[in-house]
Formats: sequence, structure tokens, C-alpha cells
Amino acid sequence: MAITDLKSIVLPEATRMMTRVDVDEEHRWLRVWFADGLSAVVPAEEIERAGRPVSLDLSQVKLLDPYVILIANTEGGIEEVPWDLIRRYCDAEFSRSEQRRDELSRRALGARLRRLRERAGLTQDELAAKAEVGRATISRIENGKMYAHTATLRRLAKALNLDLVDLITETGIV
Repeated sequence: MAITDLKSIVLPEATRMMTRVDVDEEHRWLRVWFADGLSAVVPAEEIERAGRPVSLDLSQVKLLDPYVILIANTEGGIEEVPWDLIRRYCDAEFSRSEQRRDELSRRALGARLRRLRERAGLTQDELAAKAEVGRATISRIENGKMYAHTATLRRLAKALNLDLVDLITETGIV
């Protein structure tokens, strides 16, 4: 096979992978470098608030692969910081794209919950009572205004006599 017969396959996300992390323990920030040359400075408190509240130990930071930064916490555990969380700080288009994807995901879940609730013949008030959640929460989920916590989704699925997977994915129901 001649070299001109070769085809290149490019991973579009590869340029967005992390290649280096610089840590400033004194000022409590990370500078993360990506394969395409962009970098982001992220305050540690942003990472600490991204999930459950935690305190980071910036003396123990590892980048073992291009997808996740591992940072020790003061409780003796390890926090995994995914590349896309960091990428939002330096790439406005990526951030907008993620926001659009999140919005579409919220809308899809909301529409699915509404269809399943209506199929079950329940009003929002009735489903709220059965699931022991607020009616406003159901309204906000159905209108794509919020994501629900997993515990809330489990209660909604149970109230609708469904498995959680049937509530959150297109499984042929409805």
C-alpha cells in the first residue's frame, strides 16, 4: 500500500485533553495545559464546590492520564477532576456547547417524566405526594429547568412503578 492510500483518523476531542498541571499551593490555584495550547487557571475553591463540599490538599496532585486530575482531600480521599470541568474555564465555545447539551438533556428528561406521569394518569400534585417530593420540583424537572438528584429520581420512578433506568432512558416505554 502506498503512503498516499493511507487514511488519517483524528479524535476531535484529543486536542482538548490535559497535558500538564501547574500547582500554586500558596494562592490555591491550578493552571492546566491542554494539547491545543490553551490553558486555564482554576481556583481550588471552584473545584472544592463542584461536587460535594470538600477541602483539597494541593500538595498531592497527579495527572496520570489526559482525562482526569487526581487531588487528595483533607479527609484522606482522592477527588477526581475531569478534563471537561477544567476546559470550561478556557474555552468559551466548549462551555456554550456543554450548556446547550445540558439544557437538551434536562428538557428530554422533563418531557419523559411528563409523558410517564400522564400515562400513569397522575397530576403533578398526585405524583408529588406519592414520591414525597414537592410539586414545584416536578414542575421544574418537567419544564427542563433543573436536574433532579438521584434520590429524587429514584422516588419518582418508584411512584411511577418503574425502574430508575426506565425513567431516565428511552427504553421503549411510552
